This record gives sequence, structure tokens and C-alpha cells, in this order.
Amino acid sequence: MPDFLPIDFDCSETIRDAVIQKLAAFDAIADELPVYIIHDVRDFSVVYMSELGLRQLGVTQEEVRQLGPTYFEKFFNPTDVEFYMSSFVGSMQNTEKPVEWFSFFQQVATGRDEEFEWFLSASRTFIHDELGRPLLSLTFALRLNPDHHLAEKAERLMKENLMLRENYQRFASLTKREKEVLKYIASGIKTTEISERVCVSEKTLNTHRRNIKRKIGAKNHYDIFKFAQAFNLV
Repeated sequence: MPDFLPIDFDCSETIRDAVIQKLAAFDAIADELPVYIIHDVRDFSVVYMSELGLRQLGVTQEEVRQLGPTYFEKFFNPTDVEFYMSSFVGSMQNTEKPVEWFSFFQQVATGRDEEFEWFLSASRTFIHDELGRPLLSLTFALRLNPDHHLAEKAERLMKENLMLRENYQRFASLTKREKEVLKYIASGIKTTEISERVCVSEKTLNTHRRNIKRKIGAKNHYDIFKFAQAFNLV
């Protein structure tokens, strides 16, 4: 039988038997499944990884376990991890509105060249401890074809999320009127028409434009458009 759980994994025999039974069922159909990983949610170290995942990373079961929490540092883009990990932990801890599956894009360094590849992943609690707290999580990871539009969309999404985090304070500094003007400017509407829509003179509108560019750090129309796009104004 595969080594589903480390011998020193801290859990009761009841939980150990339940985990082994579940993973044995996965193992029986592993060829029909994407990569699957079991994490200890107490420190997010890897408890078990399917053979497909081990082959893609070029490691053994023992090697990936020994990495502990540094597993994420070795194989994943730290910007991605910072974005989705806190959200996933929050979803597991939300007992009022539990999330069945938490889905996200992630970049994984695979193969000998250790180049980043895009994966579409989904995680959920795999088993709880005797007190009802999440103990292990299950993640399915499906590698995206680099030529598929989803890979390109994932990269664009991560860039926009990064911009959101880095520029939230700038966005918050805009007044309601400035956000309205920003939306029209980013949409390519002419100054005269914007002036009519917001009922201000072109002189006042130009003042709004200067203030907006200063507040968001924009140098040209492209910067304005990307900022507005990130905050769903266009």
C-alpha cells in the first residue's frame, strides 16, 4: 500500500484510518484524475501528493514532505501564493458560510528546467479533527495548455490582482466624481461629451483629469485605461 500518511503525522487512529481509506479510493483511479495534493492546514506542509504531481515536480514523496512549508517557496510564484493562500485559509475558517471549493490560478515550477506553468486549481477541506477544525486540505491541480486562451487569461488576471493590491489606496483617494470622470476618460469618450455628461465646464474637467493622473500616478492614457480596467470601471 502507498505511504499515504507519514508515520509521525499527529492524528488519532480513527482519522488516520479515514484518510487512508479516502486516499486509497483516489489511488485506485489516479490515472483518471489531475494532480492531487493533501496539505496539513496547520502549517500547509505536504502530507501526500499523487504520482502524477511528483513526476511533474521531479521529486519523491519523502522529498516533498521534507520541504515542509518551504514547498511553496521552491515551486510556486510567491506573488500568486500571497494572493490565494490568505483567501483560501479565510474560506476554511469561515464556519458561517463554508465554501465547498476554493478555485484559483497558480504558476508552478515544473520539470528539469523549473519553468513556471499555469495550473487551474481547486481546494477544499479534506478532513476535520475531532473538534471539527480543518485538519487536512485537498487540492486538485490541472495543468493548462500554454497555447490555450485560459493560460493567457490567468496571467492577465494575476497582473490585475497585483495592481489592485498595489493601488488600492490610490483608488480610495479618488472622489466619487473623479471615479466617474476616470471611467469616461478610460473609455475614450471625448472631453466635450464628458463635460456634458457630468455637467461641468471643460476647464473644470481638465482640472479633474490632472488630479486623477496625479493621484493614480498615470503618465499617459494607457496607464489610465489599465488602472480603470483593474478596478472594473471599464
